[in-house]
Amino acid sequence: MSKILVLGAALGGLQTALLLAGDGHRVTVLERDAHRAPADAESAWSRWRRPGIPQMQQTHLPLARWLQLAEAHLPELVGRMTAAGAVRMNVVAPEPGLRGSLRAGDERFDTLAARRSLLEAAATEAAEAAGIDIRRGVACRGLHRSSRGLHSSRDAGASGRARSGRQCPVHVTGVETNEGTLTADLVVDCTGRRSQLPSWLRDIGVREVGEERGRRGFVYYSRYFRSADGALPTSTFPLVVEHGSLGLLRIPADHGSYSVCLVSRGDDLQLRHLLRREAAWSAAVRQFPGAELWLDGHPLTDGVRIMAGLSDRKRNLYDTEHPLVTGLVAVGDSWAFTVPTVGRGLTMSLQHGLVLRDALRRTGTGEPEDLVAEFGRATDDSLAPVYRRTTFYTHHRLAEMDAHAAGLPYRDPDWSRSRALVRLAQRDPDALRAERAAAHLLPGAREELRAPALADAVARLVPEVEQDLPPGPSRAELLAAIGG
Repeated sequence: MSKILVLGAALGGLQTALLLAGDGHRVTVLERDAHRAPADAESAWSRWRRPGIPQMQQTHLPLARWLQLAEAHLPELVGRMTAAGAVRMNVVAPEPGLRGSLRAGDERFDTLAARRSLLEAAATEAAEAAGIDIRRGVACRGLHRSSRGLHSSRDAGASGRARSGRQCPVHVTGVETNEGTLTADLVVDCTGRRSQLPSWLRDIGVREVGEERGRRGFVYYSRYFRSADGALPTSTFPLVVEHGSLGLLRIPADHGSYSVCLVSRGDDLQLRHLLRREAAWSAAVRQFPGAELWLDGHPLTDGVRIMAGLSDRKRNLYDTEHPLVTGLVAVGDSWAFTVPTVGRGLTMSLQHGLVLRDALRRTGTGEPEDLVAEFGRATDDSLAPVYRRTTFYTHHRLAEMDAHAAGLPYRDPDWSRSRALVRLAQRDPDALRAERAAAHLLPGAREELRAPALADAVARLVPEVEQDLPPGPSRAELLAAIGG
């Protein structure tokens, strides 16, 4: 088995480490933040210092697909999260469009709801119990490369040039840290959306890594509460509501806690100025029917927490024919980051970790170029389509927000069909299940969406969607309500 260094002890890195350690690899996780997780959920929420993770004090509702994969491949992780207080919930159960009780088979929509600090503390316990060495306070400062390029008994000679005549890729043999050089058969970058990988690669002679990056993104304005009796404020509510210039996320969590989050365009300077104030934020939340009840809980944090500068980004690290670098892979957000509105980050990270585990099973680390090529192909096949669907959402939702601010409906044929499906899901329980299955990346969802009866019903709603502005207040009414 191989010696593997995983960079980053957040959820993505710990998931990946657990998968690889489960196959017998010797896994060490390096984490630059020095502080260990406190022993209980409340201390982890209020006292755990994680400067490397600005979104640490947040609620987390992974996709239902994440729970399916975690229960299948990391059951000990799910058990520890549940024991710590993560709540098993069904994502269609509270939706108004359900119009009745859950059916047999609806358990596919189950997931775990919790604050991120609880989930990460439980994942740390699971990793340590599995014998994974987590070295805190060790910061990666760069990559260590082989002086001879690719080292492969099959593909390269002493010159460092492949027998095909082309130059071998740079081969990474470890990392440079504040504690010196650490070597490994494989380095796995799980340091997330703030990964310094492009600059590390430049420093060892790898040409510029291409990036696909959205020019615009969203800003998230959140407050966190706990109910007096441990129950959610209402039993029926849509988890996500979008109209006009704003979106609203209601995210249940553990021990009676929950968050309420407003979402605007990153370049909406009017709202960015106003929604920093608690009074304006609360007034904006009240523009969503039924949401005012969610403001009655006891606040867990002071003020409005703002998360900005978030747009979709994917790094093109893997030329599957001629890799740029070997001995190194990027997993999860280090490879591709998607906006939090769609909630796909943790699920994509687990899927990506499984891709890496399976690639290692097929090729091992003895032929580094084969491993990276295999990993790149599988990444393109399984995860790149999910990334593209997310960028579709981001592009069109921002354009819809632009149009609403100008008092105009937004018309695009593909977006209109998407919006018609969402509207139908508010009225029809079968459409709700199909729409949620697709949103949660569940197997078979694409076939459900293509069912003739559903496709016809969506097509009949398209003219209605195209004629209407998104429901809710006009831009002028919204600004007047929040003091603009």
